[in-house]
Amino acid sequence: MFNPLKMAGDIKGMEKMLKPALEKFMNDSGFVKKAEIEKLERRIERLEAKLRD
Repeated sequence: MFNPLKMAGDIKGMEKMLKPALEKFMNDSGFVKKAEIEKLERRIERLEAKLRD
């Protein structure tokens, strides 16, 4: 018989198992968060400005 509450619990369990693996894959494969890229872009702009002056 179909039990939606049990299925929801199973999905939560799968999410808990897959999340660390997904984060490790993203870190190892070169994916970065948008905030990190923006921070680096601002730093590059500041360094370029210092070099121009």
